[in-house]
Amino acid sequence: MVAAPLRRATALLSVLSLAACERAGSSGGDLQLGAAGAWNTGYGEMAHRGIELAVEELNQQGGLDGRRVNVLFRDDQADGGLAADIAREFVDNPKVIGVIGHLSSTAMVAAARVYDGQLPSLSPSATSPDLSGMSSWMFRLNPSDSMTGRTLGEMARKQFAKQRVAVIYDNTSYGRGLVEPFLDGLGLAPVALEPIDPSGDSIAVNVAAIARQKPDLIFAVGTVSGVPVLKALRAHGITAPVIAGDGWSGVENGLEVHDVSIALPFSSTEERPDAKRFVAAFRARYRVDPDAYAALSYDATIALARAAAQGRTREGTREALASLRDTRGYATGAVRFSRAGDPIGRSMHLLRIDGTSRTFGAMQ
Repeated sequence: MVAAPLRRATALLSVLSLAACERAGSSGGDLQLGAAGAWNTGYGEMAHRGIELAVEELNQQGGLDGRRVNVLFRDDQADGGLAADIAREFVDNPKVIGVIGHLSSTAMVAAARVYDGQLPSLSPSATSPDLSGMSSWMFRLNPSDSMTGRTLGEMARKQFAKQRVAVIYDNTSYGRGLVEPFLDGLGLAPVALEPIDPSGDSIAVNVAAIARQKPDLIFAVGTVSGVPVLKALRAHGITAPVIAGDGWSGVENGLEVHDVSIALPFSSTEERPDAKRFVAAFRARYRVDPDAYAALSYDATIALARAAAQGRTREGTREALASLRDTRGYATGAVRFSRAGDPIGRSMHLLRIDGTSRTFGAMQ
């Protein structure tokens, strides 16, 4: 049992801590946001650039309500334990009013529990079904894998008309969250089901097991493993078409790619005016085309900054995100959220890459 004086002191500290959180960002100074992701990966680098570009544009326009936007970056290495530590750092920093991130599902699942009730977060790209409704303080821009995976599975069986489907996936929250609904939609037993170490240490062994089954379609899920998996498939003489999750966004950069289709929420070939404006600005700034991670992170930054300017406190920012009905200037489309924090009105498209040829269309 805690002694009465200590209980009173503890209660006073709790009140002061809560007051500090409520005051976070409420003064007339800069809007301070946090951002967390695996910045040293290919997808993390593109996401970092998307955030940078959004901040530059917002501040060049005079900020929001005269307040400049600043971002404090932390690298979570897509690791759940590290992500939770970073989340605690952001929660304990009274200047941080909201967080862009985390990028990976594994990191976001771990961090969401820390942010819950204390600090709003907006993930550009986490897609695990486990995140739906996990916390009223967590929002995301990318649709849940439960819908995307099932649609891809149905396409593999019906539209692609394939019977010998092999599956290779990162053994992470993201990988499992996309593979399970894919298998439900496929309605067939895969000829190979290979979970891989996200570090990529055993990819050659996994791919050799797939090669022995002579598949007529590969379903692949991963992030940093995308390039080594594709290289290993082709090195083993597997020329079957590949359908991949959105973690393969940008896999064609620096690699010759044939007969690969990737489920994406965005492509640099989109014709919407806001998308074209973003692509042009990104090319001018970085001399490369943006991928889906760049576009989603750009939009997440703008949406969170606008919510923070409106809400002024952490709780106010959370409420502003929950009620957001915003269509202004987003690369990937209007931003709205369900009560579970999932995006409303967004769908995945299929980008097919075959050498220099690219086609981008709705998944059917």
